[in-house]
Amino acid sequence: MKKVYDEYSCNDFVLDDDFRAWVLRHENAGLWEALLLSNPALRTEAERARVIVYALHTEQHPALIGDANEQWLQLDNAVKQADQEQDPAHRISSRSFLSGWQMAAASVMILCCLGAAVFFFKDTFMSAPAVSMQEVTDDGQQKTIVLKDGTKVKLNSGSTLTYPKTFASDVREVTLKGEAFFSVTKNPDAPFIIHTGDVTTKVLGTEFNVSAYPESGAVQVAVVSGKVKVNANVKPGAEKNSVCLNPSEMVTFEKKERELLVSPFDAKDQIGWKDGILYFEKSDFPSAMKKLERWYGIRIQLPADSRKLTDADWRFSGKFQDKDIAYILNVMSYPNRFSYTIENKKVNLNL
Repeated sequence: MKKVYDEYSCNDFVLDDDFRAWVLRHENAGLWEALLLSNPALRTEAERARVIVYALHTEQHPALIGDANEQWLQLDNAVKQADQEQDPAHRISSRSFLSGWQMAAASVMILCCLGAAVFFFKDTFMSAPAVSMQEVTDDGQQKTIVLKDGTKVKLNSGSTLTYPKTFASDVREVTLKGEAFFSVTKNPDAPFIIHTGDVTTKVLGTEFNVSAYPESGAVQVAVVSGKVKVNANVKPGAEKNSVCLNPSEMVTFEKKERELLVSPFDAKDQIGWKDGILYFEKSDFPSAMKKLERWYGIRIQLPADSRKLTDADWRFSGKFQDKDIAYILNVMSYPNRFSYTIENKKVNLNL
């Protein structure tokens, strides 16, 4: 989806092939949801257009879409021509008038088309998809969301979940940035799909964790119960572009290598966060600091010369629950590996 949609009107959306493909066949759903969420001004026009596209759509009479396209184009051309014929002194006021006339004419045309569609195709008339919703957690925050189908999603810190208010009858799609634990309500007729950039996770009903922070070098999916299928946009010639996971298995998609790697996992490491457990297993120091930032909602300033912090002897393992940031830093700094100061929500480390 390479087009620029910032100035799109309802007219433009109705005539756009990609938009109709999304509305009618759920193509590029994640991209469209992200676009409308990041451009609130487009939502009203897009919602009007979705109602029109659905109303005009039918396999028995596909020509209706073409007829509507032609009417839209004729209307648009007529408005542009009338506007050009006005002299400059009257152009501003005429545009305001034409804008109102265009809306009225478009409304009449839409009502006629909707009436014809309902009259001829009332058995196949479909309601428009629900508006997308979004849940966001800041650093230091977690929350649990219950979706319309009963699926429970626990969002970790610094995460965003985008989902429809009401799922379609044949598929349940969401988009995740960050980390979440899913307890998906089983529905064999409507698979549950999570979009995380180059990785797509598909289930029917199960419990699993997805970690997909944008700044991380990997996307990880760990299965607690049920079965999960993971697809990825792998590099050319890769051994496989999808895997099926069983309980106690996880897959890691390395963004740089663009490969899928299956392995067992430690439950404390992958899903301990949802139970309030902060767990490190041979974590490199910069990654551990980033984890602390998200967990406590703070900012940690590393020393200017922090090259040695990536050495193997700076890796850290530990398990914490209900401990403050000072306690954890004291443990990590023992014996006198570094000092630190805390001011408001900023931590300065000194070697």
